[in-house]
Amino acid sequence: MNLAYSVYALVNHLQTSKQISPNASPYQNEDVLPLPPSRRTWSKKFFIFVWLSTAISTGEWSNASTALAIGLTVGQAIAGVQFCLKSLCLALVISGYGGAKWHIPFAVINRTGWGIRGSWFVLLNRIVLSCCGYGVQGWYGGQMVKIMIGAIWPSFYTMKNTFATGTAMKTNEFISFVIFWMISLPLFLLKPEQYRIPAIFISVIVIIATFAVFIWMVAKQGDIGPLWDNPQEVYGVERLTGSSLSWAMMRMITSVIGGWAGSILFQSDFSRYAITPGDQIWGQVFIIPVSLLISNIMGIVATSCARGIYPEEPLLWKLYDLLQAIQTHGGNGVRAAVFFAGFAFFLSQLCVNVVAFGVVGGMDLAALLPRFINIRRGSFIIAIIGICINPWKILNTANSFIAALSGFATFLGPLTGIMLTEYYVIRRHQIKLSYLFIPDPSSDYWFWHGLNWRAPIAWVLGVWPSMPGFCASITPTAVQVNIIWTHIYYMSWFLGIFISGAVWVLLNSLWPPPGLREIDDKDVFGTFGLVDSDDSANMISRNLDNEKDLEDKK
Repeated sequence: MNLAYSVYALVNHLQTSKQISPNASPYQNEDVLPLPPSRRTWSKKFFIFVWLSTAISTGEWSNASTALAIGLTVGQAIAGVQFCLKSLCLALVISGYGGAKWHIPFAVINRTGWGIRGSWFVLLNRIVLSCCGYGVQGWYGGQMVKIMIGAIWPSFYTMKNTFATGTAMKTNEFISFVIFWMISLPLFLLKPEQYRIPAIFISVIVIIATFAVFIWMVAKQGDIGPLWDNPQEVYGVERLTGSSLSWAMMRMITSVIGGWAGSILFQSDFSRYAITPGDQIWGQVFIIPVSLLISNIMGIVATSCARGIYPEEPLLWKLYDLLQAIQTHGGNGVRAAVFFAGFAFFLSQLCVNVVAFGVVGGMDLAALLPRFINIRRGSFIIAIIGICINPWKILNTANSFIAALSGFATFLGPLTGIMLTEYYVIRRHQIKLSYLFIPDPSSDYWFWHGLNWRAPIAWVLGVWPSMPGFCASITPTAVQVNIIWTHIYYMSWFLGIFISGAVWVLLNSLWPPPGLREIDDKDVFGTFGLVDSDDSANMISRNLDNEKDLEDKK
């Protein structure tokens, strides 16, 4: 009897020790619950610093390469980018307002629409994207490590390769990637509310480096280079006109915004840390389009100048290729400058990787398994899976996985449409916070066994029109479709939002869900304090005052 009891106690202890905390349950822990005022530290200025430290990066620098490669002029590419950035800024701010108002993450907000269990489907979409994004962006970061090491020891560039030909990477690249991966891990020990000082430092360094590279390239070339005036000649493509030009512009716009589709979806993960709801709006509405536009324009000009300065080199769209070419042709005199630039963009990639993929993926995993995973543990899991996906093969070999990643917005657009119309049209900004964490039929968000049947229908109807074009883009030799389906695919993100959003409004109008426009009578989680000045806090305060008056009368 004593032995059996001892074994039971040991097993129970092991299970308990693996839990995040004694208060964690299958549907909540401290990282999933609404944030108290003490953990909300992101001000307007902080949102600006975060965006500056992540927007000017390797990925954004080379955004216009796809546009010019399909036949657009530089002016057309910039015009398309401007439209993208305005739409992107609007979508980011709108998507993040619910999190800023109620201080809950994207994973919990989606419980109102999909149901407490149904929201797991949305989480799985985001987790897959976080794992892939972490690996790919980590590889970019590793390339910047290679630049820094090469600037100190130039022989590192020509280090003997010990990998087989089909490995899709070289030994020096793998060493650099592992170094970047190892440096990233300690940053997960910080909580998101502690990112203030690193974000300020990185934003200042990367801005200085970006303008230094840009000014040096223009001064060295003496003008803005051959790519600016006639990209079609450089790429060997014909100038587009008429409907071909229109659909190419549409393709570019969807491609750029689609690359940000995941970020649009999870904005509440960070806006929830805003001191007041307005901070995430005014801290992003100007800096997002400005910083991203500057990054894109500088990328075009610097690449164009590089074409004139180093005509024997291929087009140097990627920052790490550009920096290596500068050192190769500039000799020892530029090594210090190359190291500084590599260090700055290395820091930017750290910020992108840790914040936009590691922490976000960690939050999603924390909501998926809140008893055993918090943001920190989840981030480490994302980092490990990020290596397992072999990002070097994704980026350095011609395969359909790259097309699948770029077309993932086909699935995220409908999710965004459901989430936004649910919050703004159906719920009218009102959420009953306590019911989001009650896993039984007494919750208005439980629906049918935790799943809202309306959500899968709206999502499927938003996805299916783009599927033929999506399949053709992944396997163009095996699947060939009519040009109409291809054009529909070029509009996939916008179309998905519109169709799923419209269907969502229709279904909820015909079959209204319970608890519409209701909020808690009490501040159950201690979420709202003096720092809150929005309608939700005022409404709860009024409810508490009314309750107190009734008690006094009694």
